[in-house]
Amino acid sequence: MVPSTHNVGRIRCAVFRFRSQTQTQTQTQTQTRTQCRGQHAHRPAPLRSVVVARAASSDSDEEDFNAQEIISNLINENPEPIQRIADAANKVAELQIEQQKLSAELAALEGSVAEQQAAREKKAEQEAAEMIADAEVRAAELLLQAAELDELDVRAAKKLQVDDLNKIESAKAGLIGAVGGTLSTLPWLFATSSSTTVNLVLDILVAGAASFLFGVVYRYAVRGDATNSQLKGGVVGAFGLTRGLSLAEGVLSSGGWGADQVGAAGIGMGQSMLLFGFAASALELGMRMGWVEIDAVGEKI
Repeated sequence: MVPSTHNVGRIRCAVFRFRSQTQTQTQTQTQTRTQCRGQHAHRPAPLRSVVVARAASSDSDEEDFNAQEIISNLINENPEPIQRIADAANKVAELQIEQQKLSAELAALEGSVAEQQAAREKKAEQEAAEMIADAEVRAAELLLQAAELDELDVRAAKKLQVDDLNKIESAKAGLIGAVGGTLSTLPWLFATSSSTTVNLVLDILVAGAASFLFGVVYRYAVRGDATNSQLKGGVVGAFGLTRGLSLAEGVLSSGGWGADQVGAAGIGMGQSMLLFGFAASALELGMRMGWVEIDAVGEKI
């Protein structure tokens, strides 16, 4: 509710009277000081100033009382403005309390947001660290696989090289066996052969081919145990019997089982054993001289 114009005028009059009272009191006090300075010799003067001051003080007290009475009457007549002012003051106090609460909540929210941001950053750092660790592990696995592939390539290349060397050594062993076996059978062939030169050459070539094959097989057979004499003798006996029995079968099938034929078959078997025996001896000599490697070829690579 808005205060009436009459009440506002009365309040203004009370305020004006209060100001006038204050000014009058100030002027009275100034005059009293002046009178006291000019009349030090006269005794009645201070008494008069005191009376004047008291009279002025009484008037001012009366005016103060009148102003207070007027204000009290105004408040009693129309308390609604004062009530609104009080309500407004209470509202302001409530708003201040709400503002403090909002400020506290805002500070707490900012702290919570900061904590959440820090937690998110920490989580992101952990995830990044895990991703880096996974990438490093993957890279290590790839490097390991690459190393394994390189090792396999090296092994394959080494195996090929070893195979090539073994082939070369086998060819050398065959050649040494062929030379040893052929040289051992030449005297026998020249002494017993009554056929033409072509047949003699064919017999030499057959003996050389058999000795070459024997040299290759002999190297592979004894490469794992080059000091085993029984194994070496077994290889020589196997080849000798195989070739000798083949010759004996040819003699007996063409001439029957006469004494000459059986003797010729026995001589052929003996000659075959001597052929491969000399071939084995030539291989042993070549091994000792370093012309051919019987085993451990891969250790040189």
